[in-house]
Amino acid sequence: MSTIESQATRGRLGAAALTAGAIAFAFRLITVRSLTDDHYMHLAWAQQLLLGQWPGRDFVDPGMPLMYSLSAVVQWFAPGPFSEALITCALLAIAASVTVIVTAELTGSVAAGTLAALFEIAMTPRLYSYPKILVPVIALLLIARHVRKPTRGTLALLALWTAVATLLRHDLGVYAAAGITTALALPLAKPRRVVRPLVEYAVALVVMMVPYVVYVQWSEGLPAHFHNAIEFAKGEAHQRFLAPPAFPFWSDSRGLAAWNAADCAVFLFYVANLLPVVATALLATARTERRERTPAMAAAITMLVLYLVVVLRHPIATRIQDLASLLAIAGTWTVVASGRRALGGAPAAARAARLAFAAIALAAAGSVAATWTLNDVSDRVAETRVMDGLDLVDRTIEGVKESGTVWPWERFWPAGELPEAIRYLNACTAPTDKVLLTWPAPQYYYFARRPFGAGQALFLPPDAFTNREDQELMLARMMRERIPVILVNETRAQEFADAYGAVQGYLRQEYVASGHFQIREGSDVTIAVRRDLKPEGTYGSERWPCGFESRAASRTASIMLDGSAVPLPAMSNAVP
Repeated sequence: MSTIESQATRGRLGAAALTAGAIAFAFRLITVRSLTDDHYMHLAWAQQLLLGQWPGRDFVDPGMPLMYSLSAVVQWFAPGPFSEALITCALLAIAASVTVIVTAELTGSVAAGTLAALFEIAMTPRLYSYPKILVPVIALLLIARHVRKPTRGTLALLALWTAVATLLRHDLGVYAAAGITTALALPLAKPRRVVRPLVEYAVALVVMMVPYVVYVQWSEGLPAHFHNAIEFAKGEAHQRFLAPPAFPFWSDSRGLAAWNAADCAVFLFYVANLLPVVATALLATARTERRERTPAMAAAITMLVLYLVVVLRHPIATRIQDLASLLAIAGTWTVVASGRRALGGAPAAARAARLAFAAIALAAAGSVAATWTLNDVSDRVAETRVMDGLDLVDRTIEGVKESGTVWPWERFWPAGELPEAIRYLNACTAPTDKVLLTWPAPQYYYFARRPFGAGQALFLPPDAFTNREDQELMLARMMRERIPVILVNETRAQEFADAYGAVQGYLRQEYVASGHFQIREGSDVTIAVRRDLKPEGTYGSERWPCGFESRAASRTASIMLDGSAVPLPAMSNAVP
């Protein structure tokens, strides 16, 4: 596949890859101010592992075991969100370096590879999205290696990376396998030899996945595992596209003058959806394209299509970045390939080729401008303060490091000030006590340094984990766990009760309201304590109950899914 053959060119490629990686790492680390809400979901699972809980057996595993296991290892060595930011920035930097190499080899241009990586960096994907960025670029790199010199060893590497992708996030394994299968299925010279590498790849992948499959069967059973993955996906079903998104400026009386970041996101959405069509047409009609480039490019297109169908969803402004590496690679190749055709095509087709190149180049320029505006790249570059001297940059990183390694890590709280409830939970419950929240806010578990109860890092009403069997499992777990304190979001209480009626009945029976506070977005939250636990003291000016005697937890048999429980008053009206 490679046209980067001379030693000098390979030296420039290596330097460009290292430079892009360094820029990506420094840019993201210097501008880290906090982690997003969703990032703490992975950290809550990681914390659960460190506290001795087993995925599947003790808590719901949504199909990302390697991702939160990696976070757990990092947290074991260096607790705090800074270490998580450090490792995710490093993995995104690796992706940027590999993007340079893959794109340069696809296009035959180190400059094109460098521009692709810079575009990927400018898209600034969320830190916890690193698997979505890293998986396809490594897959393409390994495909390139296999195409250059196909051996059972290179097939084994492809299978190994597919297994890694599957463990990072199950659906990513599907995308990687689809791209690799596409590449292997393309007959370059001897069609009869297509079946053998496909079979060897599949067998190697199955063998590598056997240990994990055995563990899943032991911990929860394969049917339950797939059920949990489907239920977790249901929680995001409302974000799927039911219709093509409209440009916001269309409904504004100011017209194009109202163009803003939301319009940029929609523009990138349409460019991303058109890209596989244009790239496929160029690949299928190319006459001078090197044959060894075809498998990798076909794999990139295949993975991009799957990303568009499954990964890209609402809100576009924060999800389009998940396609960063594939958009960078496929987009850069499309621009270069169409440009070469415009310059070197036959006279009869030259005009059409030039028009096509002009349209593609315009779309590419628009994509760069939209990315720059959408992600506030100018402001983020200014935030680095690089022009003010490296000493200031060093102090900035040291400040972020200190705030992200010394508990309670206030600066890393995702929005607003750290709630006093975090310090309360940490001070007034034992490290082995579990906590339960009735709304999706996994950052509470992580910042309070307490495991979550019922096996659920977050509840996802109205559709996920709501059936009888799921709620029975939650109740069984809660009845054998010590959960002295729960936090009830009263503003969203009806939503929770409608989805998890049996769980709601159990909570109302077993817990009594003992305090209240309000969170930043305006919801009222009740602090409720188990009725059979006696507080040993109080916490703060609100005198929240603190420290709980260990007593045998009651086994409430009256809370049944058949609705036989005696109705109780709402949590907020219970008598302390």
